[in-house]
Amino acid sequence: MALEFTIASTLSFIATTLLLLIYAILDLRSRRVPNRVTITGGMVGLGIVILTGHLVEHALLHLTAGIFMAAVAYMLFRVGAFGGADVKAVVTIAILSPGIEFGDWSQPILEGIIASGLLLMAVLLVAFAFSTYIQRQENPSVTPLLPIILVAYLALQLLALV
Repeated sequence: MALEFTIASTLSFIATTLLLLIYAILDLRSRRVPNRVTITGGMVGLGIVILTGHLVEHALLHLTAGIFMAAVAYMLFRVGAFGGADVKAVVTIAILSPGIEFGDWSQPILEGIIASGLLLMAVLLVAFAFSTYIQRQENPSVTPLLPIILVAYLALQLLALV
């Protein structure tokens, strides 16, 4: 993987990070992310990747990550590991910022699957550890996943620098 900074990848990274930050704050405050917020954020982000050419330039990566992430996130939703906002957030990541933004892999299909899988695996592992800790507390609560998704996304993007 080669390090690659472009305007399109930088804007995609910034848009995804800002959206995830908004979603995480809403998740921590009220445990809800309204559909109007996710739809508006997704449309703005999609507009950015279309206008910068990121979507066309990396079409196979977007397609692979989108299909893989939507399928796995839906399964996690069906078994109760993810909530609706969590599914929308990871699908938004797959659409706006699939793979590792500042790295250039020669295999977009592999990048889409590996990056999406690593993100989901990190979220599930941290959430499991956190919920295990919370269950030992006096008043256990549901683990807010969107802050974990934000941190996992940022950690994944740091892989390009390693």
